[in-house]
Amino acid sequence: MTREHYTESLPYELELTSRVLHEAIVRFFDEKNFEISHDEFVVLDTLSTNEGISQIDLAKLIFKGRAHTGRFLMSLEKKGLVTRTPSKKGRRLIMQNVVTVKGKKVLDETGKAIELHIDEMNLKDNLDKAKKLIELLHSVRKDISERFDIKFQ
Repeated sequence: MTREHYTESLPYELELTSRVLHEAIVRFFDEKNFEISHDEFVVLDTLSTNEGISQIDLAKLIFKGRAHTGRFLMSLEKKGLVTRTPSKKGRRLIMQNVVTVKGKKVLDETGKAIELHIDEMNLKDNLDKAKKLIELLHSVRKDISERFDIKFQ
């Protein structure tokens, strides 16, 4: 049996595809000159579905370190898109993060532009396949994260 080359493996193909898609969306954000960056959009979008979430829990959801997540939150707060309120979780003081009215407006406008951009990628032609692929990727990511105790700090 011959050894499969890593460059012909599923992990490598996923890595390449991820890099291409990430570069495409970052360029899109640059071209459109949005008020927020791609990373800030991800944070806002995640906060919008997890109202009041702490920075630590947010970092876990977006697979970013706490320090990076904190910088994104501070930037969004300076722009008036997020409010950060001190709260207690057990004996610890945490910051609860909530999207403001202005933040929801920016999120909605940016989200609509992204939807149109995704349409231009012709991914909707294979919508059923894309949904199945997303489910598969969620499952693979969860399994690997648990099996190898992967955490982003």
